[in-house]
Amino acid sequence: MNNNDKTPEIRFKGFNKPWNSEKMGRIVDVRSGMDYKHLGPGDIPVYGTGGYMLSVDEALSYKEDAIGIGRKGTIDKPYILRAPFWTVDTLFYAVPKEKNDLNFVYGLFQNVDWKKKDESTGVPSLSKTAINDVDVYTTDYAEQNEIGKYLANFDEMIKLHQREIERLVCVRKAMIEKMFPKDGSNVPVVRFRNFTKPWKLCPFSEIFTERHIIDTISDEYPQLAFTIEEGVIRPEDKKTNKRDFLIIDKATKKYLQTEYDDIIYNPANVVYGAIHRNALGKGCVSPIYKIFYTDQDSTFMECIVRHPRFIKEISRSMEGTVKKLRTLKPKAFLEMSAYIAPTIEEQRQIGEYFRQMDRLIEIEKEELEKIKHIESACLEKMFV
Repeated sequence: MNNNDKTPEIRFKGFNKPWNSEKMGRIVDVRSGMDYKHLGPGDIPVYGTGGYMLSVDEALSYKEDAIGIGRKGTIDKPYILRAPFWTVDTLFYAVPKEKNDLNFVYGLFQNVDWKKKDESTGVPSLSKTAINDVDVYTTDYAEQNEIGKYLANFDEMIKLHQREIERLVCVRKAMIEKMFPKDGSNVPVVRFRNFTKPWKLCPFSEIFTERHIIDTISDEYPQLAFTIEEGVIRPEDKKTNKRDFLIIDKATKKYLQTEYDDIIYNPANVVYGAIHRNALGKGCVSPIYKIFYTDQDSTFMECIVRHPRFIKEISRSMEGTVKKLRTLKPKAFLEMSAYIAPTIEEQRQIGEYFRQMDRLIEIEKEELEKIKHIESACLEKMFV
C-alpha cells in the first residue's frame, strides 16, 4: 500500500485513481432482526439452515443478498448471506447500498479488525453504531465490481473443495460401516474379492502390546503433540492450547517414546475420538497418553479402534464415577475384543483403501488451505 495516495498494492489495469475514505455506514445499511410478533403463521418461510422449524416469532426470510456480521455481544467472521435467507432478532447483517458491489464490500468486512475490545466492558462486542463508524477506503463501482468478481472466484473454489471434502468424508463414513461387521455378525457387508472366511473375535491382549518407554526429548525422538481431531502432530501445528512456553525444564522432562504406526489414546478423552495411529513417526509425547503397538496392519486396527460402535464399547470399559473424570486404563483396553479380518492380506487391502481415502481428503484440505492463503494475500494487497 502507498501511504501517500491511499491506493492498493495490486490493481486491475485501467484503474489508477486514489481510493476514498468513508465510514462503513455510508457503504452499507446495517440491520438486525425484529421480533415479528405482529406476524401470523404462514406469512413467512419458517425453516432454519439446520433444517429445523422456526416459529414466525423467531425468523424471517429476506430477499436481498447481505453480509452476516455477528450477533449482539459477539463477533463472528463475516460471511455472505445469499437471498432468501432467514435471520433472528439478535443477528446483525449488512446490505450494500446502491453502487456498492456485494463481494467487494465482503472483502472490506474481512479486512476489518473486529476483535477490538469495547472500552466500557473490556471484551469484544458489536453494535450498529460500532459497525457504521468503522473507517474504510473504497473506490468507484467499476473497480469494485472487478475486484468483487475476482474474489468471488476464490469463494466458489473454496466451496467446491469444501463440498468435495464433505463428499469424501461421507463416502469414508459409509465404507467404515460396510467394510466392518455389524453387531451380531462376523462378516462385513462389503469385502474385497477372494476373501470369504468369517472374521474372528480376538481379545486385544492377543493383538496389542503396551509401549511404555520413558525418555527425554532428543534429535531422534523429538517432541510431538496429540489432538482429538488429528492425532499425532508436530507441536507447531497445534492450533489451540499451546502451552509449551510454560514448560521450563523441557530438556529433562520425562516423556513417552512412540514409533510410527503405534496406536495412541488419551485415557480421559478416548470416548470423544482421542485414539489414533501415529502416522507421523518417531517422537516423544506426554506421559498422560497410552501407547500400544501391534503386528496386525496398523491402519486396519486404527479403523477398528476408531469405529463408532467400538467407541461406544470403550465408554463401558472406562473407570470412574464422574463422567469427566472417567478414564480408560491399559488393563481395561487390553481386556476388550473385536472382530478382525482373519488374514493380514485382507487387513492390508482394507487398510490401504482407507489410507488412500485419507490421503484424498488430506489433498483436498491442502488445496483448500492454499486457496484460502492466496485469497488472504489478495485481500491484503487489493484493498487499502
